[in-house]
Amino acid sequence: AEEVVGRHAADAIPGWTAIEPSIPVADTPTASPETEMLPLELKGREAWLSIAAVAFAEGTVYAFRDLTADRALEELRSDFVSTVSHELRTPLAAIYGAALTLQREDLPLDEAQRANLLAVIATESDRLARTVNDILWASRLDAERIQLDVGTHDPRELARMVVEAAQVHLPENVALRFVCGDDVPPILADPDKVRQVLTNFVDNEVKYSPEGGTVELSLERRDHAVRFSVSDEGLGIPPSDQRRIFDKFYRVDPNLTRGVGGTGLGLYISRELVRRMNGTIWVESRESEGSQFSFELPVATG
Repeated sequence: AEEVVGRHAADAIPGWTAIEPSIPVADTPTASPETEMLPLELKGREAWLSIAAVAFAEGTVYAFRDLTADRALEELRSDFVSTVSHELRTPLAAIYGAALTLQREDLPLDEAQRANLLAVIATESDRLARTVNDILWASRLDAERIQLDVGTHDPRELARMVVEAAQVHLPENVALRFVCGDDVPPILADPDKVRQVLTNFVDNEVKYSPEGGTVELSLERRDHAVRFSVSDEGLGIPPSDQRRIFDKFYRVDPNLTRGVGGTGLGLYISRELVRRMNGTIWVESRESEGSQFSFELPVATG
């Protein structure tokens, strides 16, 4: 209050002179004032304010509501609808096209062609299932409907299961390597959730390695925790995106300029699952040099 009380609005509010003409002013106090939503640069950040004004004999009274968070959420929702529409439309089109081709009686297909079309249907159906599953998981996390089955488990075995499953669908130009020290102790965690996070990390590293390379999953003991790390030699993540990479709906490449799709939910789900297991999660990356996603979970004691 001491910074603004008694000062003219143009001096107290940055950018006030530019936005004041856009604010509708009601003529009488009894009138229902219209509101205008306008951006304002405040201390290095953009604030969106809903402003209403009423004229009095002595001057004008302005009422402000800070809707910055509401606008950001609305933009996220809009982006999410657009993203999910794209993520659903693409596999649906492929499935529909393959199914129609298989149904055509005027187009003879040999066994290899039929097998390829069926493979398209199976692959794209799996992609659809993963997209829907991400949406359901995010909804369950928001509603706090996630139950954990925490116990003592061997992290090497959990990681090895993820590596073996990933090898089945690994692109030919990507090599997956598993590195684990001899002194890695049991962890206190939910095994299904650990595998889910690791699977998401591995899938991401493969997806962001379009030119191929090595994806490495490593385990090591760090004081009272076990660190899981998955690294690649791919596209990397710009520094400006790294602080938001685990936010819900956030995608590094929203316009698909690098050909990498996704709902923007996988890393958010991973963050929330790790947090609920009393762990920490982070990313280290240099653009065009690859990324490393890591999380630590507590060592089981007793």
